[in-house]
Amino acid sequence: MDKAYAVIRKILSIFFSIIYRIEILGSEKLPNEGKQIIIANHKHNFDPLLMIMAVKNRRIIPVAKQELFKIPIIKTILVKFEVIPIDRKNPGLSTVKNILKQIKTGRVLGIFPEGTRSEMDSFLPAKPGVALFAIKSKADIVPMSIISSYKPFSKVKIVIGDVIDMSEYNTRKVDKAEYEKIAQSLLNVVEKNYNDNKEGIIK
Repeated sequence: MDKAYAVIRKILSIFFSIIYRIEILGSEKLPNEGKQIIIANHKHNFDPLLMIMAVKNRRIIPVAKQELFKIPIIKTILVKFEVIPIDRKNPGLSTVKNILKQIKTGRVLGIFPEGTRSEMDSFLPAKPGVALFAIKSKADIVPMSIISSYKPFSKVKIVIGDVIDMSEYNTRKVDKAEYEKIAQSLLNVVEKNYNDNKEGIIK
């Protein structure tokens, strides 16, 4: 992790600690090396930045919808963090190649399987992309649940779950139609951890 990234991450940490009451559980579960993809629920524009703030031991390269890059202040931060913009309806081949490259070079990809923001206490079906990226790059999955109402001075609880071993897919061919099913099973873990920890935060 380079110094510039560490400094900006620290600034983010201070910023969020001012406007929210932050609690992070399971930080020790993200390995210090190896190929991993962090997946999380998505309910607010701050989620990619909260994901970065929550992880101290690895550099996170989030994937975010390209529409976020139209918001000047957020765009500046996203560019600094090398966030990868993606067209949710039609991700180009160059975007897919860039994502796989980032994983293979040891950076941790951060992605939101729902593809867009969901309602505060609900989840949308998972898009197949996260399964494709994990299997093609032979990366394991780290589930992250971001739990908050996002109201000023409210609590933000971030739960990092156990690493999901994806090696079973390295030894067999995965049918294209299977990607969506696998992605949904991964998102189900995020949703379970969310529901298990939302008491007192989400009404």
